[in-house]
Amino acid sequence: MNGFLNVAKPKGITSHDVVLEVRRVFREKKVGHLGTLDPMAIGVLPLALGSYARLSEYLMNEDKEYLAEFMFGITTDTDDLDGNVLSMADCAHLTRDGVVRVLPKFIGDIEQAPPRFSAVHVGGKRLYDLARKGIKVDVPVRNVRVDHIHMLHWEDGIYPKAMFSMQVASGTYVRSLARDLGKELGCGCVVSYLLRTRVGNFLLKDSITLNSLRSKRFRYKNTGFFVDPKHVFSEFVFLALKPESLKSIKHGVPLTLEDFVDPQEVISVAHRCGRVLDSQSPVFMCTYTTSDMEHEGIACVVSFTSVNESSLNIRYEKVLL
Repeated sequence: MNGFLNVAKPKGITSHDVVLEVRRVFREKKVGHLGTLDPMAIGVLPLALGSYARLSEYLMNEDKEYLAEFMFGITTDTDDLDGNVLSMADCAHLTRDGVVRVLPKFIGDIEQAPPRFSAVHVGGKRLYDLARKGIKVDVPVRNVRVDHIHMLHWEDGIYPKAMFSMQVASGTYVRSLARDLGKELGCGCVVSYLLRTRVGNFLLKDSITLNSLRSKRFRYKNTGFFVDPKHVFSEFVFLALKPESLKSIKHGVPLTLEDFVDPQEVISVAHRCGRVLDSQSPVFMCTYTTSDMEHEGIACVVSFTSVNESSLNIRYEKVLL
C-alpha cells in the first residue's frame, strides 16, 4: 500500500512507536516518518507508506511551524521537562520585555548545537545513545535557520513561562533554541510544551489521530484519509502517463514521449528547464490513475538528460511500481 499519512502524534510515545502502529494497522512493512518528534512533543508527524517511502528525500528539507512553551529558570539534560533536572533558579525578576528584547539574536541564519539527547550522529553513533551511556562528546555546531519567532503569551512567576509561535528550517531544534535563550538570559530555560502545527504542506488541521487510525474503517481503500501526492509535492511538476505504459515502467523499459498522455506538455516542460540538462536538473513526478483510486498515484520519478525540438532522453530517478 503506497501513500502519505498526516498523523497527529500524541504525547508520551516516540515517532517510531507511531510507525509501528501504522505498520500494524495497514499491514505494510515499509513505513517511515518524515522528521522525528520527541516523546514529549505532539502534533504533525507525516508518514510515507510502501514505495512512497523512497520519496522521502524530496521532503527532508521542508520547513516546520511550532507552538512552544518555554519555562525559565530550569535546566535539564534533555533541554525539556522530560529530562533530569540539572539546576533550578528563581527567575521572578525576568520580564516579558526582557525576553522579547533578545529574540532577534535567534532569528535568521544562526549557529546551533543539537541537544545531547537527539538522533544526530557523531562518530557513527547517535547522540542519545552516547548520552544514555554517560559518554560525553563534543556536539558539533551547525548552521540552522529560524524564519520567525513571536511571543504570544507571558506568565510571571518564580519559573516564568512564555508561549511562542515559530517557523524554522529543517534541522533546527526547538529544545536547543530554549537552551540557548536561557544561556543568553543567564537563567536557564527548557521546553515545557511543544506542538508541531506544520511540516511542509502537512497541516495540523488535516491530521488524523492514532485512535482514528485504529478504527477498522480506515483499513480499506477510498477512505479520504491518504494525502493527495500532488498536495504533498505541490512545487513539483506532474506528468500524466498512459495506463498501458505502466507495464514498461515495471520492467525498466525506458520511457519515450509516446508513454505520456500529453507529449507536447513534456517537451514544453523540458525546454523550460533548459536545452541541455545535467545530473542536477529538476526531477518530475510521473502519475497514473485507475478507476478505483482516490488520488493519482506516482509511478516513477524522472529527469531529462537532453532535449531537442522533438525528442528528449528520459532517465529514471526512482521507480515506485
